[in-house]
Amino acid sequence: MVALNEAYAKLSTLSDECAQRVLSLIEDLAELEARENEEDLAAAQSALARVANGEQPVPWETVKVELDARIAELEADKAADTLPSRV
Repeated sequence: MVALNEAYAKLSTLSDECAQRVLSLIEDLAELEARENEEDLAAAQSALARVANGEQPVPWETVKVELDARIAELEADKAADTLPSRV
């Protein structure tokens, strides 16, 4: 609650226009977070239903290998994008 009080105090020091924009961003973020929570809940319920129907869960080791490979790909792509091009 302290953080909320501090945020409100800082918000009151802004111009009305700026404060309105900040509030709008906060509302947008809250809406996005709520949607993300709904999607996470739906995914969890779906996974639990699949397991209840006899589907075997994917072992963590398999997921970790796939994620590590994907991260390596993304890092390689990022490194390639940041290399200076030769003319």
